[in-house]
Amino acid sequence: MNSRPPQFSVRIRLQIALIAVAVGATLLATWQFGESSGAYQDAVRQDIKRQAAVTENVRAVYADEAPFAFQVAVAQARAEHLRPLKDEGRLAASEYTLAAQTAYHLRRSASPDSLLGNDGYRYKDLGYDLPRRLADLQWDSPDLYALDPDATLRAGDRWATWGLASVAVGIAAVLAAVCAANVLRPRRWRRALAPSDRPVVRGVEIIPQPAIAPRGRRRVVLFHLFVFVLPLLLPLGQILVAGSEQRAHAEAARGAVRLSASIGVYGQRTAFLTESLRTAKVAEIRAVARELASLDTGITPGEARHERVMAAVEGVLVDDVRKIAEYMGRPPTAADRVDTEAATALGKEPKNLSAAQAEQQRQADLAQRAGRRSLLLSAATAIGVVAEILAVAALSIGRRAWRWWPMGGAVVSVGLTAVAFL
Repeated sequence: MNSRPPQFSVRIRLQIALIAVAVGATLLATWQFGESSGAYQDAVRQDIKRQAAVTENVRAVYADEAPFAFQVAVAQARAEHLRPLKDEGRLAASEYTLAAQTAYHLRRSASPDSLLGNDGYRYKDLGYDLPRRLADLQWDSPDLYALDPDATLRAGDRWATWGLASVAVGIAAVLAAVCAANVLRPRRWRRALAPSDRPVVRGVEIIPQPAIAPRGRRRVVLFHLFVFVLPLLLPLGQILVAGSEQRAHAEAARGAVRLSASIGVYGQRTAFLTESLRTAKVAEIRAVARELASLDTGITPGEARHERVMAAVEGVLVDDVRKIAEYMGRPPTAADRVDTEAATALGKEPKNLSAAQAEQQRQADLAQRAGRRSLLLSAATAIGVVAEILAVAALSIGRRAWRWWPMGGAVVSVGLTAVAFL
């Protein structure tokens, strides 16, 4: 008598191996898509940090430093025009002193590391070079501007590609198991066991085997096999859908962050430019007012002369103020060494961001649809598991009426899956 422990047949061992491959591939794909999701979230965080740095630097230059620098530039231009006239009358001397002292004290009170405190940012008679100042601030934060969210997103895509490969392996293993369950081993491959051979266990069915089922039960077992594979295949679909949902969410979030930053920084620059041009308009009004004052019959001829001289200075100053405003408020170019994304945002009007807005909305819609698919597949998987339990119970009890329950569950599960991908 052979005392060696029995062994599983080749069919049973193949069933175990294929199920192990399918489950292992599912676990591996879950981990890989988890890594890709982490990379996508890192890309969002990096974009937030980077855009926050851009916004803060632009605010510091155009909202904090630029207005005072513009006042100094205008005051210095005014003082330069009045310098030749300061000894010709009290009015010109007073206006010259006021302009010169304003420029002097504003510059003196500025921090040495600020725009006003560094004469290197002064450019001829056109004020201060704001893009250069912005570039220097950005170079002071190399860690933030070295962040590359696009590269991080691509790293997530690589993880997702590996996850897709694992899903493909899992699907292939399940399909192979289905095929193997329907294949009967040819008789010529079989041999009778010798007394010294290990006993073989053949009656265990981990996966329903229509090939070896009795002729009258093959259709029932085939249906059971179909129900059995649902809980194996549907989780793989859930993993794929969840991965696409995470990527779409990340892209939508990044798009929203970039749009918000672009609108904000463009608004900072244009607000400064608008206010500066408004100052030029005020200077023009002052020139006209000086001219009217020179015609006032209530003043002496000497006073009238001084008013006309001041009106002429104010008229020349209007063009200077406008040039200063346009130079300081100009959008940066590549030659200014400003970060490319920041330079683009500073020069692109919000109404020209329609393509970026459309892409952000598209990604948000993709994420919403993927989330809906994920919920439907989760429900389909749960119903598939229940259908499998009911199928086992129905086959065990042998009552034909009980077979409608797993059949209905399978139909609902497949229907939910179909709706998810419509």
